[in-house]
Amino acid sequence: MGPRLLVKDSMDAGKSVAYKVFEKMKGRLSYVESVEKLLHGEANVKAIVDAFQEDLNVIGALANIITEGVTGRRVGYIINMILNYTNVCTVRCKFCAFHVKPGSQKAFTITPSEAAKIVREHYERFRIRQVLVQGGVNPELRLDYFVALFRAIKDAVKGRVAIHGLSPVEIEWLSKVEGESIKRILEELRSAGLDSIPGGGAEILAERTRRILSPLKGLHDSWLRVMSEAMKLGIPISATMMYGHIESLAERAEHLIRILELQRKYGKIMAFIAWNYEPAAELKKLIPYAATGIEHLRVIAVARLVFRDEIRFIQAGWLTAGREVAQLALWYGANDWGGSLYNEKVLPAAGVELPLLVRESIERMIRSVGREPYERDNFYRPVR
Repeated sequence: MGPRLLVKDSMDAGKSVAYKVFEKMKGRLSYVESVEKLLHGEANVKAIVDAFQEDLNVIGALANIITEGVTGRRVGYIINMILNYTNVCTVRCKFCAFHVKPGSQKAFTITPSEAAKIVREHYERFRIRQVLVQGGVNPELRLDYFVALFRAIKDAVKGRVAIHGLSPVEIEWLSKVEGESIKRILEELRSAGLDSIPGGGAEILAERTRRILSPLKGLHDSWLRVMSEAMKLGIPISATMMYGHIESLAERAEHLIRILELQRKYGKIMAFIAWNYEPAAELKKLIPYAATGIEHLRVIAVARLVFRDEIRFIQAGWLTAGREVAQLALWYGANDWGGSLYNEKVLPAAGVELPLLVRESIERMIRSVGREPYERDNFYRPVR
């Protein structure tokens, strides 16, 4: 997939609405050439770094116009739950307050039958359409556990709930411990019921930050390698970015470019999700405060300028940024609310209280800022 020019009207030589607004706002921009490059799909580190330092209202307006050109004023959401199947992890990321070491008295691992019961209860109560399966690198769990887990979930809900599961780190671990290729592991998981892969574990796809934040996780090429294999098999993924910690603007730019290049090569990234680092665990000593809501809006807007229509959906990020900031994000380039995320345990472990969201409250929040809500499925398709 090559770059496409959103700023040019495909029907004639006239300029699009986004480009007309850009022309009017040139006087308010400090980095005119950089913003223009992004609008033309010519993303590079300098242009993105410059965009991060631009007038937020200007780049927000441009991002909003691009988004409305992609999906109008419609905003999707999904009713889903998170299944944290274990809290045992040997990777020990410096920002994670959820994991425990093997043998800890606080350790837990949910059996496939227990997981099936939990998912079935959420389906019957909330009519969830997706279960987000997340845990950690637990050395006691092998491929047969995940095959049994996925099959039990699918059987419990008669296949009506999609499994958006595991992270590249977990998949790479299974490849090593089983002595099988990543491709083979993915094929087994897909046969058992895996529908798509979340972007967890990306953090910032830059060597320096990963060596500091999660040295046991592997460098950025590990995440990219697993995701490439998945997309070559036709398995869709989402891409994430955790910002607001030790990363530089240039490293944020590298991250966005690597995701864009991945999409241009395989075209299977369904959505981009940015979330701010929540002060917790060892990293809290160095970074005691979370990024502001203003910074979240800036990240959303710049991401839209970079991805344009090549990654159609950008989530608003209510889980970490909060509901009010997420509502604003719907005018700064975001066009998906994300999920209800019932049963989430990772953020509460870091001290973040989460609301109980149901369809009515999600739709009310979207409508209250002048957007039209619609429920979607795991693959970002509208449903009744």
